[in-house]
Amino acid sequence: MAYSPTEQTILNYLVNELLYHADLRSLTPSDSLLESGLLDSTALTQTVAFCEESFGIQIDDTELVPENFESVAALAALVERNLANK
Repeated sequence: MAYSPTEQTILNYLVNELLYHADLRSLTPSDSLLESGLLDSTALTQTVAFCEESFGIQIDDTELVPENFESVAALAALVERNLANK
């Protein structure tokens, strides 16, 4: 499955910085990061900081809901919404 550029950037971060111990070769953009236990509260905080820094956005506290962190696709959509509203 092909990833969008935003999804690929987020996936690269997750694979190389947070989830290097997990086998993510078969991860698709819509696979659940939360249900699988791949992201915990610390990883979520780090992922928000990465997205804000890498994409030059500010993620509002009201956007810190599980739906926005459910998958790589959901994270990318959150980033892209913030970029569009910049």
